Order: sequence, then C-alpha cells, then structure tokens
Amino acid sequence: MERPARLTVKRSPGLICTRSHSFGVLVLAMMIGFSSAQLVFAKPAVAPKTRSVEVIQQKHCYLGNLELILAPDAVRISENVNGTVIISKAPDWRVFVYNKRNKLYYDMSLEVWKKHGLRCVWVMMAHMSDWPIVKTGSDRLVGREADVYTLAADPQARAKIRMHKPVDFRYGQAGEFFVDKSPGPKERATVVVQLYKVPEIQQIPLSLKVYNPDNSGYFGVSNTSAPKQQFILQTFSYKRANVSCDAFDLPPGYKRARDDSEVTISKSSSDSLDSIVRDMGLGEKFDTKHQK
Repeated sequence: MERPARLTVKRSPGLICTRSHSFGVLVLAMMIGFSSAQLVFAKPAVAPKTRSVEVIQQKHCYLGNLELILAPDAVRISENVNGTVIISKAPDWRVFVYNKRNKLYYDMSLEVWKKHGLRCVWVMMAHMSDWPIVKTGSDRLVGREADVYTLAADPQARAKIRMHKPVDFRYGQAGEFFVDKSPGPKERATVVVQLYKVPEIQQIPLSLKVYNPDNSGYFGVSNTSAPKQQFILQTFSYKRANVSCDAFDLPPGYKRARDDSEVTISKSSSDSLDSIVRDMGLGEKFDTKHQK
C-alpha cells in the first residue's frame, strides 16, 4: 500500500524565519515609523520671550526717580518723567540714551561714556565723582548686603589716598556711601557710576548721603555744627522680575540726535549748556568726532 505523497514547498534559506524573529522585525518597523513621525511633527525650539532680572527703585537728587534693571550682561536705567532711558549690554557695552517722547537717541562707546556720561549731569555734579572715600565696614540696605564707605572730610584726603597714606578723620565725615556687594560685570557698574557722577566703585551704588551741606567748610562739613544730612542717592526697593528680552535693545524707529543733550533736555537748554561748557573750557570732554 502506497503512502500518500507529502506536499512540500521549497523555501529559500533567506526567507525562512521563526515567529519570534518576525515579531522583532515588526517592533523595529514600528519604532522606526514612530521616530520618523516625531521628526516630521517635531516643533522648532522657541526662543524665550522673557528673562529674569533684578529691579531696583532709586531716587537721585538731580535725575529724579529711577528704575534700574540689572541682568548679568546688561543694564537699563529708566527715568519716567522725561521719558529718558539708558541701556547698555555685553559684549561691547556701547551706551545708548533714548527718549520715548521725542523718539531721539544718542550712542557712544563705553570709553567715551566714562569720560562723558550725560552732559547735563556732568556740568551739575562732576565734582562728586572725585570725592575721597574710605571703606569702613558693611551693612544691609533693602535686604542687600552692602559695603559702607565714608566720605572723608580731611582736606588732604584725595592726596593721601593717592599716596596710600591714612586719612585723618579728626576733621569729621563728609558723608556715607553704600555699595552693593553682589558680584557683577565692572562695565555694568561703570555705566551707572558715570551716570550718577558718584565716586568710582566696582559694583552698583545704592546710597550716598552728605552731611551738613548748608554749612561752610570742606564739602559743607564743620565739626562744630550739628549733624545734618542730604541724600544724593537713595534706594527704596529691590525685587526679582521677568522682563522682555528686548528690554535692553534700542526700539525701532528712533532718529540719532546731534548729541546726548538733545535727547535729555530741550533745544534751548542744550544751547545754554553748550555755552556753559565752552565758558568752563570743557569742550574736549564732549568731543563726538570719534564716538562711532
């Protein structure tokens, strides 16, 4: 009796696969498809619209109420009454002064700013930047750690400091100067110090007061008169906040002014100031030929 013949099918060796192998191929195909879908539908990275900054509210005896916005690589100082804003940022720290009312701006290198600052402030307060200061301790102001400097009333204080000699405090104190201890780029401090025309330091000035300003004597100091003080600079508040990333950029649509006084004061006041500068022989301080 003959056995029935078996039906056989020849397979190529490359086509023979086990069930587990088939499942692995299926999973791999699914993974590749999912990855491809991610590449197709992936959204491009969106740049942040805001950044974290420090905001300090201050009052300056000549400039008025000011808002300082400090970032590790930039600074913005706003004066809201006249609409004047000063901005500067890394890497070159070029200083821009613009006015939101008349849509004018003026810019200068940091080196020129260090010699120049704002002309209207320079004429009124230039002598203050040369006040002799001696570090005498530390304290806190609006929750900030600060170095405390004493304005020396010794008439020979400037010369003694230059020669690294001790200052004689028997003459009394001309005032007190608070400087923020928080680290930051020296260029940022330079922008603020040159605007305020206060003694040069490496960090942000927080407070400056002078004693007996109405009395006669060196810086108005007399060791026979009762103590009296006047604030040149005060800090009222400090907080952290988020601001737009373009807060440190010059807004579009502004026209460059002839000089910074056109941005900060009226045309008539600017002309009068030019006359004062010429009369004082300070023209070289404001040379604009090589500022760009």
